[in-house]
Amino acid sequence: MEKNEPLISVIIPVYKVEQYLDRCVNSIVNQTYQNIEIILVDDGSPDKCPEMCDEWVKRDERIRVIHKENGGLSSARNNGLDMCRGYYINFVDSDDWIPEDSLHYLYDLRKKYEADFSMASYVRDCHKTPARNDFIECELSQQEFLTKFFKIGAQENVQYSWAKLYKKELFETVRFPIGLTCEDIVTTFQIALRSKKIAYSTNIVYFYYLNPSSITEMEFSDQKFDLLKVWDKVCQEAYQFDERWILSKALFNRKRADFGILMDLAVSKNSLGQKIKYLPKVKKNIFDLRKNVFELCNSDVPFSRKIFIICFSINYPICLFILHYISKLRYRVMRESEKNILK
Repeated sequence: MEKNEPLISVIIPVYKVEQYLDRCVNSIVNQTYQNIEIILVDDGSPDKCPEMCDEWVKRDERIRVIHKENGGLSSARNNGLDMCRGYYINFVDSDDWIPEDSLHYLYDLRKKYEADFSMASYVRDCHKTPARNDFIECELSQQEFLTKFFKIGAQENVQYSWAKLYKKELFETVRFPIGLTCEDIVTTFQIALRSKKIAYSTNIVYFYYLNPSSITEMEFSDQKFDLLKVWDKVCQEAYQFDERWILSKALFNRKRADFGILMDLAVSKNSLGQKIKYLPKVKKNIFDLRKNVFELCNSDVPFSRKIFIICFSINYPICLFILHYISKLRYRVMRESEKNILK
C-alpha cells in the first residue's frame, strides 16, 4: 500500500445473487489499490447471501456488512452512503465484477485531472473478456459530461452510477430516489450539477454481467413506467438549476422516454395477449409521441429510431404485433446461444 492513499468505500447492494456474490467480492478484495472498505448491504435477501456476507466479514477485516429489510437498490445504496467512511466512493452491483486495477486506475485518473469524479468504460457481456488497449483519456467540463448524459449525438450511456469514482462530498445532499427503477439517471444528473470537472476514459474498468438465462428481466411490467417519473425528476432538478440548455435537453429526453416505453413493450418477452392488455395504459404515451414526432425526428436521434418513431406514431398496435414476432425469434436465438455456452 502506498503512503497516504486515501480510503475508498466500495458499496455493494446484495439481493438474491448467491451464484455471483463471491465472484464480485473476490474481484474487489484483490484490487491493487488496497486501502478500501467494502460495504456489503444485505437488502433482506431470501437466499444464502446474508450468511455469505457474514463469512466475508470473517475473511477480510476491510469488509463490513449491513443487514436490513428489503427496500430496493436505492435504499441499499443509501444505507451504504450513510455508513461509509471513505474519502472516495465507488459502487459495484453484486452480480458484476471489476478488473484488479479498476480502483487504482479510477483513482489515478481522477488525481491526474484533479476532477470531482472519474469515470471509465464498461462491457455488457456474459462470457467474453475484451482487450483493454488503445483507450483515450481526457478532461470533461460539466457541459461536456451532460452532453454525453443526454446522449446528444451518440448512444454512449454514462448514466450508470458504477464505473465511477466520486469525491464523497458530492453526496452530502444527494441520495438515490426510493421506490423507482432507473434510479441512476436522477442521481448521476444531480452529481453532475455539483461537479465542475470530470475525468473520462474509454478504458474498461467494469464487467456488467448479462446473464443469458435471465430473460425475465426483459419482461414488461408497470415498473417500466418509472422511466417517465425519473425524467420528470430530472426536469425538476433542471428547473431549479436555471440553465436553459440543460432544461431544454432534460425536457427533450422526457419526450424521448415515451418512445422508450413503447419500444420496451413491443420487444418485451411478454405474450401478445399481455402486450395488448397494456395498450390502454400506453395510450397517453402514443398521444405524446405523435405530438412530439416532428421535434424528435428533427433531432440527432439515430436514423433507425426515427423510422420507429414515425411508424409508432402512425399505427403503434400494428408495429407492436410485428415486433412481437421478431422478438420471439430473437429470444429463441438467445436460448440456443445459452445452450451452446453451457455445453
